[in-house]
Amino acid sequence: MSVWEELAAGFDTRDLRDLFVPAALYVLATLDSAFVGYREAAGRSALIRKGAYYRRALLRGALWGQAAVGLALLVFAALYVLTGERAAFVGALLEAGRRMLTVYVPYALVVLAAFAVRAAPSVDVRSLTSTLVFGPFLFARPALVAAGVVWGFCAARRWDAAALLLFVLAEMLLLERLLGRLRARRALNRAGEV
Repeated sequence: MSVWEELAAGFDTRDLRDLFVPAALYVLATLDSAFVGYREAAGRSALIRKGAYYRRALLRGALWGQAAVGLALLVFAALYVLTGERAAFVGALLEAGRRMLTVYVPYALVVLAAFAVRAAPSVDVRSLTSTLVFGPFLFARPALVAAGVVWGFCAARRWDAAALLLFVLAEMLLLERLLGRLRARRALNRAGEV
């Protein structure tokens, strides 16, 4: 049996939950990286109309998130090829992913709701969402990210799954720092052009 056939055998396609878990984690990773892009850009522009500025920040974060997902897929592929128990590895990751979703989905829903409220034309409402939601929730993000990974690992309990989960945790925690460095570099480049 080829590696691809073994991978497909690890997913029970009759049970759509097996396909839903990686798809939902992908969507949440994209949303989270967009949120990180927004947070990194917040409070760093003197523009009066910041809509386009924030949209670019959201897009930049989401695009860098795709690079992180790609790297995680490469690590997954390497671990998958190296492990002797491929079906058990995939099963452990699916169970870990299900548990991680119980932590990440409520958080994402709160942040998405805040973005929806932020669409209101009132400056007061936008200020309140920044103060009451974006500030505290994005401040708590590192602890929440770690909690999701730990909760997922409690179900997986395999060295290969733990390695992938720790890699993803590092990516999630380092993304904001990367975006901050890129922003600082862009600012220096713009200052040099003047």
